Amino acid sequence: MEKLPRLPDEELLAEILKSPASLEKYERLLIGYQIKKIRRRLGMKQAALAKKLKTSQSAVARIEAGKQNLTLGLLTKLGFALGKRISVK
Repeated sequence: MEKLPRLPDEELLAEILKSPASLEKYERLLIGYQIKKIRRRLGMKQAALAKKLKTSQSAVARIEAGKQNLTLGLLTKLGFALGKRISVK
């Protein structure tokens, strides 16, 4: 099983917060990790999630790796596909 990503210490996180581009990348990684964790907990393969989203398995892999820009529409579809409510703060 894949290891969980380490959260940065306070000093590194403070450095990340200084750069909007770094912060965006960090947030995509966290969201992708949560999606992957929920999908696995449900016993769902990437291909099955992709089918529910009407996209490719490679697109799901990019989302989970934090390499895909996420729109509010896509986040909503992910929530429905995974049976979860999405909230944006």
